[in-house]
Amino acid sequence: MSLSATANDQHAISNIRPPTENIRPPTDNIRPPTSMSLIKSLKLPSWPLSLHSYGSKVFVGLATDEDDAGQNTHILLTNKSLSNKQTFVNVNSNVTSIQAYNDELYVWFAHEDLINVYDLTGKLLRSWKHSCLSKYYNKLRVVSEKVVVSSAQDEALTVYNLQGQLLKQIKCPGICGNCCDYKAMAVCGDASVIVSDANTSTISRVNIDSGEVMWTSKHVKVPQGVVCYKNRYVLATDRNIVTRIWILDAHTGMIMLY
Repeated sequence: MSLSATANDQHAISNIRPPTENIRPPTDNIRPPTSMSLIKSLKLPSWPLSLHSYGSKVFVGLATDEDDAGQNTHILLTNKSLSNKQTFVNVNSNVTSIQAYNDELYVWFAHEDLINVYDLTGKLLRSWKHSCLSKYYNKLRVVSEKVVVSSAQDEALTVYNLQGQLLKQIKCPGICGNCCDYKAMAVCGDASVIVSDANTSTISRVNIDSGEVMWTSKHVKVPQGVVCYKNRYVLATDRNIVTRIWILDAHTGMIMLY
């Protein structure tokens, strides 16, 4: 898959503000990816809802056989070469979102309104309740010693400390309260996240410490997922006749490639 440049896509950026984090300026030597190819694939027992790469490990959160909770499934553990796979822990609900942080695994089961924290042996350490109308895709991330989860019904991001104590909510103009749309979230830098919402066709960067919405882009139509590349670029997928990967400048939100 090749990624071609576009020259007139800058108009779709709104609410651009000066960055408040130590992100490298556009004159650095970090270049965006220009192509990608399949290296290896791994057959899974169920379709993956979430995954996170941590050191040499890759954690994969699987869906149940049915869309509702109550069916057996598990979190899968493999390595980056995909040479083996094993069950990390058995669960009975869709694994909506997953991230390892400081040798602990944070898992959100949206159908159960539950966040669990495990050690790297699969032992449950603590848990707390969190409710969100939207039940799909990666919407929990840990950044700056804080757990950030989307709250569609409040059109906001909810922020907890690592023990599950509620700290605050950050209103995010791009988050829609519709329970059926798709949202995604990625860590970007030391204190911010990238949030996408398919219903409003928005991608935003939000500083979790200050609560500032640093920029919002409305160019990518119906974004399905986002990831931050070397804290310099945001890669976003869309839902179109042909799925494309868009590349945004993480510093400004400007469209660079697709």
